[in-house]
Amino acid sequence: MSKSHSPYFTTSELAKTCGVTKHTLFHYDEIGLLKPEFTNSKGYRFYSIQQCYALDIINVLKKAGSSLQEIKEFIENQNTPLLIELFKQKLHDLEVERIRIKRMQSLLKGAIEMTEQAKVELHDGPSIEECEEEYFIATQLEQGDGDKEFAHKLSEHRDYCENHFTDYEFPIWTILSKDRFESGDYYSDYIANKLKAPTVGERIVTKPKGLYAVLNHRGSYETMSEAYSVIKEYIASKGMTVCGSAYAVDLLNYFAEKNPDDYVIRISVEVCKGRKFLL
Repeated sequence: MSKSHSPYFTTSELAKTCGVTKHTLFHYDEIGLLKPEFTNSKGYRFYSIQQCYALDIINVLKKAGSSLQEIKEFIENQNTPLLIELFKQKLHDLEVERIRIKRMQSLLKGAIEMTEQAKVELHDGPSIEECEEEYFIATQLEQGDGDKEFAHKLSEHRDYCENHFTDYEFPIWTILSKDRFESGDYYSDYIANKLKAPTVGERIVTKPKGLYAVLNHRGSYETMSEAYSVIKEYIASKGMTVCGSAYAVDLLNYFAEKNPDDYVIRISVEVCKGRKFLL
């Protein structure tokens, strides 16, 4: 570089000074985000010290989550009020992302604990257990929904939870009404996730505290009707009756196991002691 050019950075010098690549500077030039101060007759780009500061602005705003288009618009209209407005928006966006990351960390931690527990030896036969009250965020399914619609509703359910910052646990549950369970129509009424804390809302379903007939079903979703038949017979053998919904939770599903025969699904049916009829 000639002496007359000494106040300027070459592309390589600016890239090294500011911690970017030459390719990045070429791209910024192409999109009009940061054009060189001038280009000589041989096509070499030269940048001023002021453009070094402009590149610092670009790098900070990129790390804060701004798009290149947002940064370009800011630089073209740069002023103090606009900077404050932009920084406030990025601060809000980062807080939203912090909450999302915290939720995802909690979700993954719970998934690890649940999956590790499910891999140990589980009791295979049905049993009666006392269960505490639990709360679910749920998406309703419609009678006649097929597998495609179920997949669509599952995607809708996840989007709703994500958009509402719902603090839920990892495994997917399904909820089957008492009437459907007893009639042998085993298509679920809801897709759901258990909430970490009690709450209220239009999509909240409460699983009552009480006695439940519980069975760990090993196999695919298509074979769950067999498990429901087993648990029905067990309830009758205990002289008990069904008095609430049936809940099924994936302990091991397609996330963990490739072969559906290796899935583990825990079924819990609310029961009560057999009724005595007066003569």
